[in-house]
Amino acid sequence: MKPQQDTSSDPFAFAFNPQNIENTVNKAKNTLDNPFIGMAYAGLGKKFSGIGDKYDSFLNSVFSSQYRFYFDVDNMYVVKKSIMTLAPYLYGGNWTLNSEFQAISPTENVHAPDLYLPLMSLVTFVLLRCLSLGINNQTQFSPGYIVDSFWKCFVTSLLEVIIIKIVFCFLDGIRVNTVDLVSHLNYRYCSLCSLMIFNILTNGLFSIYVTIYVLICQGIFVFKTLQRYSPSHNQSALELSSFGYKITLLLALLQPSCSWILLSFGQ
Repeated sequence: MKPQQDTSSDPFAFAFNPQNIENTVNKAKNTLDNPFIGMAYAGLGKKFSGIGDKYDSFLNSVFSSQYRFYFDVDNMYVVKKSIMTLAPYLYGGNWTLNSEFQAISPTENVHAPDLYLPLMSLVTFVLLRCLSLGINNQTQFSPGYIVDSFWKCFVTSLLEVIIIKIVFCFLDGIRVNTVDLVSHLNYRYCSLCSLMIFNILTNGLFSIYVTIYVLICQGIFVFKTLQRYSPSHNQSALELSSFGYKITLLLALLQPSCSWILLSFGQ
């Protein structure tokens, strides 16, 4: 005679009992048939539907407005902009846009600001910093360093934007969009990524000389970019006044200083 299985100690006996399954289904049906519960579910459905509509409306307003131009990039633009950050002296003249008030796609003008390149470069720079630390100091690396690196980059960039924005507020005639300013200042991560890759491949050979070169190029890049927002923007040749020239030069020097702080972090 085959012994019967003792279901008293089986934790899944209730779930596989046909009678219990049928009772559970009937209780669920009765619950859904309750008019009060039905009204509650209908109210929740409308509320979640409203949240979804607001979310879709927000995305449509962002990507159908002028902000979509900040992500309208292609491969050729990325290459040209990367070269510009590493060798800004190759691009002479004034780095102006075709229109002062209308948003311009970066694919139409290489001097137009974008957010794609700064964001992608920031993520790449943080990962390269972690890779460099893991290679050189394997015993000191921890996953938390990724978060620390990101927050240090974020706080440093935020303070730089705030300082320049405050200075611009005290100088009459200088108008710059905050998003444009964030874009201009954070192209630094493009050249910093190139510097990190060079140091990793060469094991730090000539690191100090390449670092100085990159920081100088960053200062030149920011200086030539901020010239377009000078008080004498409407004058011929877009020349800066003596005072505006000095202020712009000081603000440009802030860029390599902040980059030096970021490079020194974790060393």
